[in-house]
Amino acid sequence: MNRTILLLALVAAPVLAEDLAEVDKPVPTFRLPVYNAKEFGESSVAIDTYVGAEASDKKTKALMVSFMASFCGPCKKEMPYLQKLHEQHKANGLRIMMVAIDTEPEGQKKVSELIAENKVTFPVAKDRFNIVARRWLGTKSPLPSLFMVRPDGTISAVHRGYSQDGAELHAKEVESALGLKK
Repeated sequence: MNRTILLLALVAAPVLAEDLAEVDKPVPTFRLPVYNAKEFGESSVAIDTYVGAEASDKKTKALMVSFMASFCGPCKKEMPYLQKLHEQHKANGLRIMMVAIDTEPEGQKKVSELIAENKVTFPVAKDRFNIVARRWLGTKSPLPSLFMVRPDGTISAVHRGYSQDGAELHAKEVESALGLKK
């Protein structure tokens, strides 16, 4: 009973604008279950695995966090692009994770299908109550929303919504964050 009350209080609690994720602020931390535990190798993922003072992955040079949903057309286009970036730059220290905000079983099933279809091997977290999304996005943020995070756990860039030149911009940011020159 007390757990239910606590969960309801967390879900209903307002998120203040100053608490939202933005450039040069520390990332809101979380741990969530993942859709693709078999491919990723873990049943859950946490931000502090990759960034922050207590990060266990010491090879992380940059973390890219993208919020998506199964009903978001641009998010579906972004998934294979992020998988390609993951394959190209994992050895260079880039880490990628997606956070799916689908709340309904049908949408969650579609997310699983998209992961399989795109052969995604980076973690896709399940935020079915949107608790994490509200801390990062607020209540009215467009999808996809992408955050670049420094190893110290602060945000270096935020991209809200889809843009035609997004892939080129992301590639430049990744190269810069990883210290790569083309």
